[in-house]
Amino acid sequence: MNDRSDKDLVVSCLAEDKSAYKLLVRKHYKRVFLTCLGILGNVHDAEDMAQDTMLKGYIKIGMLRDGSKFGPWTARIAKSLCINFIRRKKYAKKIVAERIIDANRSVNQYDNLQLAIEQLPQETRAPLVMYYFDGQSVKKVAERLEMSKSTVYLKLRTAITELHNLLAKQGDSK
Repeated sequence: MNDRSDKDLVVSCLAEDKSAYKLLVRKHYKRVFLTCLGILGNVHDAEDMAQDTMLKGYIKIGMLRDGSKFGPWTARIAKSLCINFIRRKKYAKKIVAERIIDANRSVNQYDNLQLAIEQLPQETRAPLVMYYFDGQSVKKVAERLEMSKSTVYLKLRTAITELHNLLAKQGDSK
């Protein structure tokens, strides 16, 4: 391996010598990887974070004031990236768990609604389903069921009232 100091290699990097950064990576990658592995406890995640650390180090090398501190500097970058990774992972798990809970609630509410609709008499259920679930106009529902539009409106109002009562009873029984 090259015996050049970190300080000399950083100065060369700032002069756009890409091979100097390659030497810095070879010299410090193992330490960065072990730092990431110690925090994350997972080899694959640690490899990803170590690579991200070295990339971020390359991008931000102009911010390093003392080139001789390259090793500790990249270790701090690694710690920061790993902590952010853990936070994002926990947040993502929390979001997924919340969505699963919401989906289960929605399914249960849909099931309750479906059961309530099935309990409606046919004369009020048909206009309700045709209008609200099939998206048909009142005029079309009236034509298909051979009744006046005012009768359709009356049946819809009755169905909604009965549905409300049935769903309220289901809620009370829980």
